[in-house]
Amino acid sequence: MNQKRIVSYIHALLTLALAAFFIYKGFQKFEPGKLREKNIKIENQADIVQKILVEKNYAAPYGYDLTMNTFRQSGFLKVIGIFQILSGLLMLFPQTRMAGLLTLLPIILNIFLMHFVFDNRPHENIETGRYLAATILLLSFYYKRLLPVLWHKKVNLA
Repeated sequence: MNQKRIVSYIHALLTLALAAFFIYKGFQKFEPGKLREKNIKIENQADIVQKILVEKNYAAPYGYDLTMNTFRQSGFLKVIGIFQILSGLLMLFPQTRMAGLLTLLPIILNIFLMHFVFDNRPHENIETGRYLAATILLLSFYYKRLLPVLWHKKVNLA
């Protein structure tokens, strides 16, 4: 077996694993909504009022929990779930694998940036960063097809 074929099999295996993970995570968004109550409790009411209403500080953990609860209650997380499932399904088939990875890229980038900028728990940054890096790495397999789109030369029509 030549090296190119081995790389192709590894790429397919890693893509299928990523697809399965995001299909699973997408379906989780449709489970009965459990609000993030870890930090938003009656016992924390004074802290929440002080931080958010008085100090106008929406930093984690309270601001993040409120935002995630709003996303869940509004149905926004279900929309993300639909796109995660769609991306995962596209990634299952070789003909649509690149489209699935391209669809997943802004989703996982957004998830990573929300954790990095807004939540900023180091273990969450590492976990979501791994999925972002994996998506970019798997997309790099298609660099010959993507490069002309990203680096478009001007065409002289005269």
